[in-house]
Amino acid sequence: MLGNPMDASPRQAAEALDEVARLRGRTRQSVGVPWFPLVCFGVLTMLSAPLLAGADPATLVPLWLAAGVAGMLLTRRYYRRRARRHGVTGRGRRAWTVAAVLFPVCLIAAVAGGMAGGEAAGVLASIAVVAAGYVTTGLLQHNSAAALAVTPGAVLAIALILANVAPWIAELTFGAAMVAAGASLRAAGERL
Repeated sequence: MLGNPMDASPRQAAEALDEVARLRGRTRQSVGVPWFPLVCFGVLTMLSAPLLAGADPATLVPLWLAAGVAGMLLTRRYYRRRARRHGVTGRGRRAWTVAAVLFPVCLIAAVAGGMAGGEAAGVLASIAVVAAGYVTTGLLQHNSAAALAVTPGAVLAIALILANVAPWIAELTFGAAMVAAGASLRAAGERL
């Protein structure tokens, strides 16, 4: 450890900076993995799926506007409380920017897909945007588990739609897969 920083050699200073970077990385890693948004938005997806079965998909836009904003506010609250408890935050600013951009893009994709190709296309379009969003956010946070968390659910939902299963079942399945992925990430994060 350095006594007087002015007496340090360049090598000692570099070692001290490396140690600080290593400790910062370990501290951020100990904060955990981003499981909460998966569970939150997975539950919202599951709740909206039965409505898709009985309603015009365009009528779901106001519901998703309200639910999406509520989900983002719940997620923000969770991460703020976690930051206060642990005294450290993750790399959240870029992730929030991606989420803020992708939320309206997801709605637009679902409506445009639904108008162009029916319910199945609307569900596929929204799943594609969600999957792209999680991959992007995971890469920005240097977390491959988060980046890949929604992939199995997305692949399963796409397979269901290609098999001509009702779109609401594919959406319900995707939501359940998001909840399962979030729960798995949380369990894995607690073991680290």
